[in-house]
This record gives sequence, structure tokens and C-alpha cells, in this order.
Amino acid sequence: MKFSGYVSTCCSLVLLGLLFSIFQSVANNDAGWSNTTARSYQQGWQALPDTTLTDHCPPNGLHGYNFSDYCHNLVFAWGGADLDESTGRLYLWGGGHNDYYGNEVYQLDAMSGRLQRLTEPAQPADPATRPRLTELQPFDGSQPNSRHTYDGMAFISQSGLLWAFSGALAGNTSGPAANDTWLFSPSSNRWLKDKSTGDIPAGAFGVVAAYDSQTGLVYIHNRSALFSYEYQQTGGVYKKLNGAGGLGLGVNAAIDPVNRKMLIIGNKTQILYDLTAESGYQRSRLPLKGDAEFIQQFPAPGLTYNSKDGHFYAWPGDGKLYKFDLANLSWQGMVIEGDPGPQVRHGTFGRFAYIKALDGFVLLNNPRQPAYFLKLPAN
Repeated sequence: MKFSGYVSTCCSLVLLGLLFSIFQSVANNDAGWSNTTARSYQQGWQALPDTTLTDHCPPNGLHGYNFSDYCHNLVFAWGGADLDESTGRLYLWGGGHNDYYGNEVYQLDAMSGRLQRLTEPAQPADPATRPRLTELQPFDGSQPNSRHTYDGMAFISQSGLLWAFSGALAGNTSGPAANDTWLFSPSSNRWLKDKSTGDIPAGAFGVVAAYDSQTGLVYIHNRSALFSYEYQQTGGVYKKLNGAGGLGLGVNAAIDPVNRKMLIIGNKTQILYDLTAESGYQRSRLPLKGDAEFIQQFPAPGLTYNSKDGHFYAWPGDGKLYKFDLANLSWQGMVIEGDPGPQVRHGTFGRFAYIKALDGFVLLNNPRQPAYFLKLPAN
């Protein structure tokens, strides 16, 4: 009998290790392209049939909540997304505050042109709960509460996991932003609450983040400082890199892994970080040069890095696509017929992304309209 506590502890540790191994193994099995034959896209903007988000919402009445009536707010209420560069799949997750209580995850597969709901929503949080819940029943680290996600998600291609940090939690009471970290495995369609360590950032409304394919790190700005996140099976590790300089609300970020730069734009702001230790992760506030008026006018425009031509591209929904020249720090706008704008009110965040295998851009702008794909003209 005196060994029972020891045996119980050992078994718990073994079980925990096994669960982490299964979660990681399943996630890694999803790396690589879908077996589905890739669609053939023409030049210009084109709508993708059957990709209107509101057509794929959970039904009203489930868990006593009208999901179908409110799930448009997964996008409208500062909702973000991020792309798995290795598969061409865009993952959407959002909601939060009193706008939407559903915590389900959606996948837009640009290779097949298909949108699907990957998970069913959990029992929603009690709106009156104080403080607002960071997770939902069964409270075992598998059901994060829905939230405004902003630009606070990044797909870690090396591990096959969607990383999500902070956000405005679902509930009608006031309170600070969450500072929890969650990981979603598309292969198992399960969440896992990360046992993060290190310099864990304070939670914030309007976090920006981007995955760096060269290092496997996620870079995060919580509107107060720049951090990195390194995924590990036993819990990710955060590191504070540069504590100088804040950010406003309504911005979006992307990384140029070749030139080691992180660009942040939107709502009258343009910031460039040098992602090298030698520079001290230097931050520069850039002047708005060239065709850059859109940065003055729009919050959180779509922003992505084109790995084929080595340029950042932005989409603010004003009828133009914008290309950034890092050499002279200048923007050039291009009018492309069939633009699906205007951008939704609070911004595009990560719902605009470049897909190397298709040499084009995928966009989910308005939840009541189909998603779009953009193939640039040859010239």
C-alpha cells in the first residue's frame, strides 16, 4: 500500500508522455500534400464554389445556442486564420466576446477548393461567468473557449500544428485578454493546451504572429514587445527578444524568412523587425512610400510573403493588390479585375495567404460570400 501513490504518479507520467507522442505523431502524419488532385486555376480573381462560411456553420439549437445565426462573427469579430504552407490548407478559428460562442475549427483547402468544418462546437461558456473562461467542458485541456483571434495564430509546419495565443474570450463580462497557448492537430482534429514556459507574453487584444519557415519559430508581438516561441512536445518555450516599442490595434504581420524580416502593417502603422540576434532584433518604423495610402486607410490588411518572387503582398480590399519592394521600402499597387472587396470592417488578418505550390493567393474575406483564389497575370 505504501507504493500506491508512487505507482499512480508513474502511470500518470507514462500516460501523459504517451498522449503527447500520439498527438505529435498524428500531427506529423498530416504533413505533405493532400491526395486530392489540385484544382486548375485561371489568371485573375475567381470565386470558389461552396466555400461560403455561413453555409457550413453548426445548426441552431445545438447545446441550446443558435450557432447558425451568429457564426458569421467568427470572421466579422476580429477573426483570424493561418496557412499550412506544406498542404495549402487555411485554418480558421475565432468568435469571442459576446459576438460568437462557437469554438469549432474550419479548413479551406485551396488545393481542392473545398471548405469544411473540422470540429463540432463544445458547450458554450456561460456568458455571466467571471472571470471569462479560457477553456470549456470537460476542462481537460482539449476545448479552448472561442475568442477574437486577430493575427494571433500561426501554423507550425515542422510539427503540423496550429498555434494560437491570447485573444478576447467569449463572455459578456469585461476582463483582460487570455495569455494561454493552444495547439490544434488537423489530423486528429483535437486541441491541446500547451504547457508553455519561459518568457510567456502577457495577453493582449490584437496580438500579431507569424511562422518562420527557416527556424521553425513563431514570432509574436503582444503590442508591448517582440517574442519567439519554440514548439516542444513537453511544452513550448517563449523568449523575449525586444521590449522596445508598442503596437496599436488593427495590424497584421508576415515574415520574409530569406531576408530575416518581419513586416507589420495596418491602421496607419508600418513596422519592420530584423529577425537576427546580431541586430538585437532591431525595430524600424518605416515611412509610407509609393502606393502606400492603403496602410493609412485600412486596419489589418491581408499580408503574406510570396516565396517565389521574394516580396510581401498586401490586400486591403480597395480593388488593388500591393507589392512591397524591400530594397527601397516602397509599395506598388496593381489593379486586377474581379477584386472581391471591400475588406470586412475590422480587417483580413491571416485570411489572405500565398500558396507556393499553386503560385497564387487564397482569400476568405466575407463569411457570407465565397472564398477566392488569385492567380497573378503572367506579366
